[in-house]
Amino acid sequence: MAPSARPIFLGRTTTALLLVDHQVGLLSGVRDIHTADLKANLVGLVKSCQALGVPVIATNVSPEAWGPMLPEVSAAMPGLKVIDRTLVNAWDEPRVVAAVKATGRSQLLVAGISLEVCAAFPALSAHAAGYDARVVVDASGTFTRAKRETGLARLAMAGVPTVDAATAAVEMLFDNADPQAGAVYGALNMDFANLVWQLKNVK
Repeated sequence: MAPSARPIFLGRTTTALLLVDHQVGLLSGVRDIHTADLKANLVGLVKSCQALGVPVIATNVSPEAWGPMLPEVSAAMPGLKVIDRTLVNAWDEPRVVAAVKATGRSQLLVAGISLEVCAAFPALSAHAAGYDARVVVDASGTFTRAKRETGLARLAMAGVPTVDAATAAVEMLFDNADPQAGAVYGALNMDFANLVWQLKNVK
């Protein structure tokens, strides 16, 4: 059997990040992860992508019902344009697909609220369209344990991998000698990593 053509690891020059429905109203229903942790993971991922030159695409669903994007995300990436839509599956919105295609990237990180719909639906669709799509589980959230479990099972059955935010960031970083390593670890806000990098840079 020939080896798969899909890469195992994420690359900073091949990956884009798609944020789906990280909205104030939807966040209020999240129960599978502490909302403060979700926001920290999400912001850390966004800042890491900025440091590594990874494009970020964002979309909201029916903001008149579910509210605006989380202010923490907007503050982390000022000027980020959000594509508003009404379609449930973000991949069914042509402007979202066009924005992803415009990046020229073949790998797609997807995070969203809720995990089993907002993140899983576009990830499944992107996977079917030939993208190496992966769902960032700890930058996503949902409303019950059952919804989380069924969503993860559906992704696994379809062959869509999952990853956590910090692992995705360090995969794309690749080399701790990279000049952006300090910025990436700082963005991830891991206390022990911050301490190590601070000591490393003491003159």
